[in-house]
Amino acid sequence: MQRRIVGFTSVFAVATILVQACTTQTYLGRGFDDDAGAPQPPSFTGSPDGGDAEASVPGTPVVDMCPSDKCKAPWATCSTSRFLCDVDLSNDPENCGSCGNKCPTDAWRNAELNAKWICVGGACQMTCSSTFYADCNGRIEDGCETPLSKKENCATCGNVCPGDTICGNFACQGCKPGEASCWGNCVKLDSDDYNCGSCGTFCNGYPPDKDPPPANMYYGCQNASCGNLKCQNGFADCDAKMDTGCEIYVAGDRENCGACGNKCAAGEVCNGGTCQCDRGPSGCDCLTDFEADLMNCGACGVRCDSYTNATPTCRFGRCGSRCNAEFGDCNRDLSDGCEINLSKDPQNCGSCGNACATGQACIDGICVVEPCPPGVTH
Repeated sequence: MQRRIVGFTSVFAVATILVQACTTQTYLGRGFDDDAGAPQPPSFTGSPDGGDAEASVPGTPVVDMCPSDKCKAPWATCSTSRFLCDVDLSNDPENCGSCGNKCPTDAWRNAELNAKWICVGGACQMTCSSTFYADCNGRIEDGCETPLSKKENCATCGNVCPGDTICGNFACQGCKPGEASCWGNCVKLDSDDYNCGSCGTFCNGYPPDKDPPPANMYYGCQNASCGNLKCQNGFADCDAKMDTGCEIYVAGDRENCGACGNKCAAGEVCNGGTCQCDRGPSGCDCLTDFEADLMNCGACGVRCDSYTNATPTCRFGRCGSRCNAEFGDCNRDLSDGCEINLSKDPQNCGSCGNACATGQACIDGICVVEPCPPGVTH
């Protein structure tokens, strides 16, 4: 028979029983990493005779508690349940508010309405699937219809950018000196091929009335007028000879990296117009820390594997794995990861091997109890 005090001290009594019943060293959210240190169960002080310490409080009624299969809100047992009371009706999109009540999951809602439905507080609610859009009109029919990158709704609904300012990086900002605001973007009218001299004036890079341009060149905007020869993106005219065109690919040339004459140092390569460390054939020559790199743990190319319900770790150059919260590796077999849900499994409730009584539910890692019926003790 388990004896409990009705009141705030009952929590400590339940915890004491669970600790006493624990027979393994694998606890909620722990596993695999032996060198991480085995977690220790909490300690409680019992009464001298081994009974409930709180039972000695004078004037407090004592109630016998029995194993229970009754679910406590918001938990429920549904047709798809594996265990008793293993469905949280407050946030389960398959059983939202009640068993079988499924929130919409149509792919077109996400693609066309920029929205998805989630279960919050037992009710299906629409939420925007992208931070770039918002539901500003409050209508679920058109989802998240408003882009938050425009000056009329910059970052939030109704936030209008004043005057000639634009919405850039989700904030109202003015254009820099020498720039103009065109269609919500700051551009240089003297060199922008799409807004040359004025907003919306587009330059044809290969006009029919001009000779074909030299290598890696086109006709674009310069001094606010179209029809001027310009280098294509990533190229430069380093020899100043028009007949050779823009002959250097400055985006990848070590001798002219990003600009003519900008030479990368020994051991560097030019990548995207920037001098960077040469990673070498192995791809690891620039790495300095092999003790915590999940992709190169202990040595170049050693990748730490991922397992079910677990997070890979690299500690001191050795791969490991740690169980995610609520899961445990009860069979000590890496191949199936952390295979047990310690918060719901009545055979491993709260910790591996901690079994509830037959027919007793496990909720949040605790074997459920309730006051015993009149005349019944346990």
